[in-house]
Amino acid sequence: MKLLDKNGRLFGKLSIIDLAVIFFVIIIAIGAYIRFAVTEPAQIEVAEAPVRYIIEVENVRDWAQNNIRVGDRLFVSGTSVGTVVNIEAIPYVMIVTGDRGVWHGEVPGRYRLFVEMEATATVRAGRYFVSRTVPMDIGNSPTHFTSRYADFHAVIKEIGLNG
Repeated sequence: MKLLDKNGRLFGKLSIIDLAVIFFVIIIAIGAYIRFAVTEPAQIEVAEAPVRYIIEVENVRDWAQNNIRVGDRLFVSGTSVGTVVNIEAIPYVMIVTGDRGVWHGEVPGRYRLFVEMEATATVRAGRYFVSRTVPMDIGNSPTHFTSRYADFHAVIKEIGLNG
């Protein structure tokens, strides 16, 4: 008895294509069993906590500084990221380099702002997510903030749990 006959059947009964389909169905059945019967669903616990963070806004004109107020809600891409609780303004110092050295000088009518914010965030793997979706990392994202009266770029300087 031949392994394959002239019609391409294994031992004259099953074709190689039939065997491939049966093998594929068995693999799918085993995968479905493992996925739905053996593994337990993951229990992800997400706890929300109040946080305070400070953002730094550089080179702000005086009229723009006056449009960021205590009590304002700030947004990133339309998502609320907290409420302003304190603002500290200091004169903006510009560094100028030239042939004869480096100079530091205050720029009239320009300020550097430190805006303290309160928000509710989830903490996962050491990262803070305000409004469950906006990552808050020191030194970077988010950089573009908006409020009712202002639109500005800022860097997160500090973040921590409130209390």
